[in-house]
Amino acid sequence: MKIIQILNSLNWSASSAYCINASYELIKLGHDVLIMTMPGMALDHIKELGIPYNDQLLMNQNSLWGFVHDIKLLKKVYKYFEPDIVSAHVNKNSWLPAFVARKILPNSIIVRVRTDIQPPNKHILNLIVHHKWTDYIICGSQMHKDICIKNLFLSPDRLSVIYGCVDTNKFNPHDYDSNIRKSLNIKENDFIVCLLGRLSPIKGHEYALKAISLLKNIKPEIKILCIGYEAQRTFAWLNEEAKRLGIPDRLICMGYCNNLPELLNCIDVGIITSLGSEANSRAALEYMACGKAVIATKVGVLPEIIKDKENGYLIEKGNPEALAESIKKLALDRDKCLELGKNSRKIIEENFTLEQFGKRMEAIYLSILKKYSLKSYL
Repeated sequence: MKIIQILNSLNWSASSAYCINASYELIKLGHDVLIMTMPGMALDHIKELGIPYNDQLLMNQNSLWGFVHDIKLLKKVYKYFEPDIVSAHVNKNSWLPAFVARKILPNSIIVRVRTDIQPPNKHILNLIVHHKWTDYIICGSQMHKDICIKNLFLSPDRLSVIYGCVDTNKFNPHDYDSNIRKSLNIKENDFIVCLLGRLSPIKGHEYALKAISLLKNIKPEIKILCIGYEAQRTFAWLNEEAKRLGIPDRLICMGYCNNLPELLNCIDVGIITSLGSEANSRAALEYMACGKAVIATKVGVLPEIIKDKENGYLIEKGNPEALAESIKKLALDRDKCLELGKNSRKIIEENFTLEQFGKRMEAIYLSILKKYSLKSYL
C-alpha cells in the first residue's frame, strides 16, 4: 500500500504519537508511507525514526494564503506519490486534504482518524465532509466511535476502533536507578506518585496537589513528580499552588525529558487527574508498560484501558478526596501496588504493543481497499 498521513500538529501529543507509530509500523510491514506535517516536536520524532515526510503544510494558519498554499502543495504531493489511502489525523482543517484528494485522486480511499477529544460538529458542512469526502473512520476508542455515529449519523460499519500503543521495549519494568532518585531528593522509603502531562487546566494538576496535601501526615512520606511541558500553566504556578497547600517539599517538577522510561521506573504509581482530554492516553499506556498501577479519572479512553481494581483505580474527575484515598491504599499496601503494576504490564503485552497496533492498522486499511476497490466517484 501507498499511504499519505496528514498530521497538522506542532506538539508531541497522543494524536501525534498515534499517527507516527502507525506510520513506522506500516513501513516495517513493507508499505510506503509519507507523513505531511509541519515543523515542531512531532516532526522531530518523525525525523528520529527516519519516516519520509514533507514539512511544508500550513493547515493551522486559517488564512486564505495558507489554504491556497496547502491546496497547491497537496495537489503536487498527491500527483507524484499516487497514494492508495489518504488519512488525516487531527481535527483542525482536516476537510482540506480530503477535499483535494476527492478531486485529484478519484481512485484513492480517504480515511479519517479520530483520536482528538473534541466531538465532531453536527453542522451541514461537517456532515458533507464525513459523508461525501470520507470513506472510512478509524477511532482511537469506543467513545470516539459512539460519538461519531451519533453526531455524524454514520452507519457503524463505516467505523472501526484501534486503540493506541506503546513501545514495550523502551517502556518496560526494570530496577530503578538509585542515582536518579537521589538527584530528585527522593528518600529510599518515599512513596512516589507521578503525574505525566502538559501543564494545562484540563489535566487537573491542582486536584493532584490537593490530594497530596490530604496525605501529608501519612507514612511513608508521599511525594508527587510532575513531568511535562508548560502550556496554559507554568511550573511557577505549580510551585505556588504547592506552597499554598503547605506541601512545597512534596512536589518535584521536571520539564520535557529524554529519560522518561528511567524516571517512570523510579515511581510507585502513575496518576491521571484530567477533567477531560485523554482521548488516546499515552501517559496511561506508558505507566502500564513500566509495570505501574494507575489511578485515573473516568474521562476519555481511560475507562476502556484501565480495569478498576485490577491494574489500578478509576475515580470521578475533580475529586481530590477519592484520589487521596486511592493513593493511600497503595502507599500502605505496597504488595497490592506491585500486584496491580504486574497486571498493568500483562494488559499492555496482550493488547497494546507496537506490533499489534501496526498489524491492526494494516488489516483495516487492506479491508477498506478491498471494500471500495470497485467504487468510482463521479
